[in-house]
Amino acid sequence: MRSDLRPGEKLPDFELPDHDDQPTRLSSLMRGFPTIVVFSRGYY
Repeated sequence: MRSDLRPGEKLPDFELPDHDDQPTRLSSLMRGFPTIVVFSRGYY
């Protein structure tokens, strides 16, 4: 785990493609609201 990513800390803003393959920033989805981000590896 990266030392700057710890539970309760602010997550750096990042950009990933959406379902239409358009780049989308996390900050544009949050719009200032409290947000929980969960990373999952998918199917097991």
